[in-house]
Amino acid sequence: MSCFCTQALQPLRLALPSLNVSLTAELPGAALALTLSDWLGARALPALPWAPDPDWLALVLPKLALNAGGMATISALAQLRAQLLATTGIDLLLPGQQAAFARLVATLSARLSLMENINPLAWLRLAGLNSAIEQVQLALTAGLLAPNASLSLALTMPGGIAMASWRALLAALAGLAPLLAACAQLGIDVTGNFVVELAASLRVLRGITLPALPAAQLSLMASLTAGLSAVARLQASLGINPLQLGFPAVEAMVSARLNLLLPALADSLRLNLNSPNLLAELLALLPALPYCPTTLATSAVIQAALSINAQAVAALNWRVPDAASLIAVRIGLPAVAFAAQLQAGLGINAALGAPCGRGCDAAAVMAML
Repeated sequence: MSCFCTQALQPLRLALPSLNVSLTAELPGAALALTLSDWLGARALPALPWAPDPDWLALVLPKLALNAGGMATISALAQLRAQLLATTGIDLLLPGQQAAFARLVATLSARLSLMENINPLAWLRLAGLNSAIEQVQLALTAGLLAPNASLSLALTMPGGIAMASWRALLAALAGLAPLLAACAQLGIDVTGNFVVELAASLRVLRGITLPALPAAQLSLMASLTAGLSAVARLQASLGINPLQLGFPAVEAMVSARLNLLLPALADSLRLNLNSPNLLAELLALLPALPYCPTTLATSAVIQAALSINAQAVAALNWRVPDAASLIAVRIGLPAVAFAAQLQAGLGINAALGAPCGRGCDAAAVMAML
């Protein structure tokens, strides 16, 4: 019998007071870093300039007839299977494994019912700011905020061809990429008539039955997942244990990073950091750079798109239910995300394949259901 172990969650219970930090003042200069981060993110930067093969312009990729909502549902179900398998070893496509997942969710619900809600907003904001600082620093070092003529040409004329000429290829590739990813997560070969196998896998996944979690538990789980994700990101970036060090000390470390970045930005862009119209002036100074598809349109992705069975793609004209209507997505995905963040943020492996035997109440929880 699988179980979300109550004993394993003890470190989480001890960490809750440190995680529950909701209100802090914005650090001076934070808006500048966040604005630049948004600008970079909209262009998929920082990244190396895209270097496409000019021959790609002659490629004709199949177009997906399935609408975006339907593809989102397929992606969510495929993601559920892949994440659960990676986190717990449970494969929802194997007989009997759905029951194991249901037991995990039932015992998770019992654990959440004993916890009070938290608000980790301060950790979320601090992790977001730290990520923005890192992103802007990388872009500044790469010369992306004030590119020279050579770099600007490489970004705006990939392969020596204007970006506008590549838009049709990139649009087709963006449409196929989620399908390729979903089939990879489901272990489906896209070179053959994959529609039958894809349909069979999706029928299994959409038919999953899980215990319903109350809205309060879903809210708590979302707060915990977001807070633990923020802590894990800060830990990976700063090389410290954020919850052990405490929020004020971690905030001071991020503030020191920001204070090093701001003068470098001012020098590079000739900004007056004391200007009352700083953000507007910043945006006016930034170069006119297009979206950079370096990570989307790689040779490997192009080859995968070329290998996909075009007739099978054309047959994907299904009417797919909305993702939010499926309990596998509405309950299952948040539960798996929570288990994954427990591992990443606190090193807790709470989703066990069998009860630990130390006074486990999993059997009693299941009996109540």
